[in-house]
Amino acid sequence: MRCFVIRGFGKKKDSEGQVIDFERVHRELIAEAIKECNLKGDTTAEVLDAGSIHEDMFQLILQADIVICDITVHNANVFYELGVRHALRKKHTVLIKGNPSADVTPFDIAGGRYMPYPVDNPGAALGDLVAAIRAGLAGARETDSPILLTLPKLPEADVSSVDVLHLSFIEEVQLAAARSDKGWLRLLADDVMGERFERQGLKAIGRAQWKNAKDYEAAIATWEIVRGAAPYDLDANLALANLYERQFKQTGEATLLERSNLAIERVLARKPLPPTDRAEALALKGRNLKTLWRLAFSKLDTPEQRRARAIDVKAKLSYEAYRDAYKTDLNSFFPGIAAFQMGCILQSLAQSPGFANLFTHDRQRAAKQYVGVLKRDLAALQHVVRASIERAFTDGNDDDRVWAAISAADLVFLTEPLSVLQADPAIAAEAYRNAVPLGSFYWDAAKGQLELFAQLGIRADVAQAVITALDGPAAGVQSGRRHLVVFSGHTVDKANAPQPRFPSAAQQRARSLIEDALRGMKREDERITMLASAAPGADILALESCKPLGIETWLCLPMSRNAVADEVFKQYEDDWRNRFFDLVDAQSQERTYLMHSAAGLPRWLSARGMTPWSRGNRWMLRQAQAWGADRVTLLALWDRNELDPSTDGTAEMVRLARKAGMFLEIIDCGQLAGPAA
Repeated sequence: MRCFVIRGFGKKKDSEGQVIDFERVHRELIAEAIKECNLKGDTTAEVLDAGSIHEDMFQLILQADIVICDITVHNANVFYELGVRHALRKKHTVLIKGNPSADVTPFDIAGGRYMPYPVDNPGAALGDLVAAIRAGLAGARETDSPILLTLPKLPEADVSSVDVLHLSFIEEVQLAAARSDKGWLRLLADDVMGERFERQGLKAIGRAQWKNAKDYEAAIATWEIVRGAAPYDLDANLALANLYERQFKQTGEATLLERSNLAIERVLARKPLPPTDRAEALALKGRNLKTLWRLAFSKLDTPEQRRARAIDVKAKLSYEAYRDAYKTDLNSFFPGIAAFQMGCILQSLAQSPGFANLFTHDRQRAAKQYVGVLKRDLAALQHVVRASIERAFTDGNDDDRVWAAISAADLVFLTEPLSVLQADPAIAAEAYRNAVPLGSFYWDAAKGQLELFAQLGIRADVAQAVITALDGPAAGVQSGRRHLVVFSGHTVDKANAPQPRFPSAAQQRARSLIEDALRGMKREDERITMLASAAPGADILALESCKPLGIETWLCLPMSRNAVADEVFKQYEDDWRNRFFDLVDAQSQERTYLMHSAAGLPRWLSARGMTPWSRGNRWMLRQAQAWGADRVTLLALWDRNELDPSTDGTAEMVRLARKAGMFLEIIDCGQLAGPAA
C-alpha cells in the first residue's frame, strides 16, 4: 500500500519562534512508522521524473492509500495539500501534531482527531503513530474528511483516472500473460508494489493470473491486495467472487464459496451501481447456486442417477437468479445465455420422474404450469440473447467479443436440431473452435458447461464430440509424486581470483558431489525435475549431470541466449561459453523460461535497486512456488557464507528459499578445495 507524507521541510518556527526540525521528525517518527506498517512512499521528494511538481504532488495525494499530515505549525502549503486530500478521498488521512507548539489547530479541522508527539523526542511516539495508521486503515468510519462529511453526496475521486501504467510494464505483463508464465506474473506482483500505478498494475497482473495463467491461488492473493486498499473496489470484488468459486469447486471448502458470496454482496452494496455491474453480480449469485447444485450429482456413475439427483430446487433458483439478472440489463448477454442454458436443463429434467417434487402445493399442476411458462420464456430468451450477443460484437471490448462468440457457439449447440448435430458434430465443434482461445480460461468455462450437458445426458454425444475435437484425446497421466529441485551454485572462479572458492580444476569433484546429491534425492515414488539457470560453473555442471541420471531439466534465462553469453561468459574461457550454447540449444523451447530478449532491466524498473540477476533469482523462486510440485527443494553448491551481501548469487537464493519454506540441500563448497579436487 502507498503512503504520502504532507509536512514542512527543514526547520520551521512556530508563532513564538520555537524551532521544529521536521527532517528529524520524519527520520525518527514518520519514516520508521511507514517501514513498520509495510507501506511504500514518501513526500514529493520521491518524484524523480522531470515535470511539474504540482501535477506529481496532486497525483500522489490522490493515489495514496493513506496520507500522514503534520499540522504542528501554520504552514500554508501543508494545509493546502491537506485540503486537496480531504476534497478527493473519503478516508485514511492521519493527522499528527508536535507538542509543545504555539500554533493552535485551525478552526476548520479543530474537531478532527490528531496524534500528538513530543517535538524534542519525536521517536518516542512511534508506537502511537503505528497504531494510528493501522487503526485508520482498518477503521469503519465512513469518512475522516470534513468536506465529504458535510457534503455526503459528493463522490470520491476515481483513483484509476491518474494511475497511468508505464508502457514497458504493460508490455511485460502482456508477454508474461501470452506465455501463461505463472512465475513471471508472481514476480511482477512483487515488483509493482510501491509504484505509483501499483493498484492498476496489480489489477492487470491479477487478470492475467486468472484468465491467462489460471494461477488461481496467486490471482486471489493479488486481488486481495487491491481489495485491502479499497474494500469496495468493483474489479477486485467481481474477480474474487469468481476466483473463490473456482477454488471451492476444486477443494470443496465451504468457506471459499461463502467468500465468493460475500464479495458479491460488496458489489451489490455499492451506490450507485450501474445496471451492467448489478446484472453481473446477480448472475454470479445464480452461478454459485449452480455450483452447489452440480456438486450433488457430479460424482454419480450414470446419467440416470445424475438426472435423478439433479432434480433439486437449487437448479430452479439458479435459473431464476440468472433470468432476473438478465432483466436488470438486457445488454448483458452473460446472464442471458446462462439463464437459457439452465432453462434448457430444467426443460429436459421436467421429463424425468420426480420433477413435480420441486413444488410444494398441487405439485403436478404446478409443475405443468411451470413447464409451460418455461417454454415461453426460453423462446423469448433465445431471440433476445441473440440480439445481445450481436450488440456485444459491435459495441463491446475485446473480452466481451470473446464471450459473445462463445455464447453464440452455445446457442448453436442448444438450438440446432439434434439430428443435424449428431450427423455432423463438426458444426458445433467449429463454432467453439472459432470462438475460444484454446488452452485458456475461456475454454475451461465453455468446456465445463458442455461437460454438464454430457453428465445429464442432454445432447451428450454432441457435447463429448466437441470436447474431444478441441481437447484431443485424453493424455496419459504420469504417476508418482513430483519433486522439483531448484539448483543454484557458485560460478567457477575467474583467473587469479583473490579468494578461491570454486577452482576450475575442481570441476570433476563438483560434478561428482552434485550427482551424488541428486542420486540421494531420488525415490521410487517421485519424479524429479530440475529448474536451473545456466551460469558458468555449478549451474552448467548440474544441468550436464541430469541427462545421464534421467532427470528432466527446465531452464530459467532472465534474458536471451546471446545476451546472457555477452553479459556473463566474456570473462570466462570459451569452453564454458560453448557448453552453455550446447545446453541451451539442446533444451526444448517448451522447457525454457525466458523473460527478456535484451540485456538489462525493463525501463519501468530502471530506477530500482536491483540487477537482472537478482531479479532472476526471485523469478526462479516464484516459478518453483507456482510449479504445483508435491515437494520443492533448493539444492545449492554454496560456501555457507551467511554474511554475503550480494543479491545476485547463491547466498541470496538460500535466503529466499528459507523465507519461502523450501527444503534445503547444501553441498559445501569447502569440499572443492581439498586433495580430491
